[in-house]
Amino acid sequence: ARDRDTAFAMVLVYVEPIARRHYAPAVSPAGLYRPLCVVLSLIVSFTIALTTGNMWVKTTTFVAQPTVRFKYDVLMVFEGATPGTEKVWSTFASVNKLMAGSLASVDVQVSEQDLNMDGKIDVIDVKATAKGLGNVHGVKVLMGFDYAIDGMVDLALNGLAVAQHASPLPGSGYFVDGYLRLNQRDAIASGTTRLVYNNSVFPFAAHGESAGDAREAASLRLPVILNAYNFRNETTFLDAQTPVWETAASSDFTFNARIRIPTSQRVLYKPGFLELCKFAWVQILAIYVIFLWLFTKFEYVVFHHRLVNTRVVHDMTPKSHRF
Repeated sequence: ARDRDTAFAMVLVYVEPIARRHYAPAVSPAGLYRPLCVVLSLIVSFTIALTTGNMWVKTTTFVAQPTVRFKYDVLMVFEGATPGTEKVWSTFASVNKLMAGSLASVDVQVSEQDLNMDGKIDVIDVKATAKGLGNVHGVKVLMGFDYAIDGMVDLALNGLAVAQHASPLPGSGYFVDGYLRLNQRDAIASGTTRLVYNNSVFPFAAHGESAGDAREAASLRLPVILNAYNFRNETTFLDAQTPVWETAASSDFTFNARIRIPTSQRVLYKPGFLELCKFAWVQILAIYVIFLWLFTKFEYVVFHHRLVNTRVVHDMTPKSHRF
């Protein structure tokens, strides 16, 4: 008997829910409850996202590796112990002609390396050797680069790297190792092809190699060059944290610079309309889901306690059948 009871033991094989169905006209408090919950959730979510700030993203960034090439535009100033003993050298024949009385003899070697073989330069080494200078107590070097970035904006410009140092002790060499980074004052509009600064950083370069008037000489002053350069919205700068000044009494001077190109350069830009709406919608949706869930839970209270008029049909109500 026990084996027979075990064989015919009852097990749960199917669950059929019993429901209470509420019916009401579409245009009635009960019929409009759910649409009103959706609309009210959107309004509350929009208000919270707007008042808490950063709903409309005015600026954002993208990351890219710039394409950089050395332009062979160089201006070097070697300073002695007293004013008026400076020596100058540049890659511009017109400048060297103007400064013939204080022209230095400099040999420059440049190498560009693509370390990861991705088609973009990663490191640029610049070595300049000057002879017969006497004691050097300071050096200023300006180097020009072709700089381009592709992405949310297409940017091409002539950048500048500045390395300088002064010391009360004479030196035989100066070494800098740093990253060539992009600096922006204002964001660039998304989808822009920006070529406004794709011209020489050196103002005298535009005058031609044969020019040699007073205007050329005035433009040689470093404050003039750097002041005009810093008015640009996009510039480059050499971020060298550990420069080394080699102290020694020598008539020769060696300048070494290792320019590293960052693989992840951030570029500031203004997002377009669709991207702006995407950022806003993500914030609104995150709040909207919470409030819609709360209103849905309150729906049970509204209909179960008959806060609105509906016609209720219960699954347990006997139904009449016709034969």
